[in-house]
Amino acid sequence: MEKLLMVWVTEKQLQGDTLTQTIICEKARTIYGDLLKQTPQTSIDEASEESFKASRGWFENFKKRSGIHSVVRHGEAASSDMKAAEDYIKTFSDLIKAQGYISQQVFNCDETGLFWKKMPNRTYITAEEKMMPGHKPMKDRLILALCANAVPTARSSLCSCTIRKTPEHLNHIRF
Repeated sequence: MEKLLMVWVTEKQLQGDTLTQTIICEKARTIYGDLLKQTPQTSIDEASEESFKASRGWFENFKKRSGIHSVVRHGEAASSDMKAAEDYIKTFSDLIKAQGYISQQVFNCDETGLFWKKMPNRTYITAEEKMMPGHKPMKDRLILALCANAVPTARSSLCSCTIRKTPEHLNHIRF
């Protein structure tokens, strides 16, 4: 069963597909079930499809036996400038004191992107391979803005922005 699973993993890797632990375990259960159906049963204590769980422990041992390992598909994000951030905290604190603001008047607003079609950034590959070429990620996203004051007694509602006039995920809403 594991040899067939490794053939499948290699095929998926060559196709550039992302493989997660869940996907591999699901395929292992499918292959196990298919093999049971093809094998003539000879004993009273016959194996059943439910007897093989493809558990986390099985997967960890399978990784060791087969040599597959997890790699990041996409590049890493640039690291933050921690020194500049620490310096700004002091400068901002001085500004708040100088202007006489109170905590309820200090707001923080930030945006985040929700890439609702994005694939996982890790995949499992065979031991012979060191890295996996990346793929062009889907860029369909929502831009979400979140805002709250320093105390946090006031929080704004979630604000959503998109680049399309009528985004697909909001088809049921009239603009």
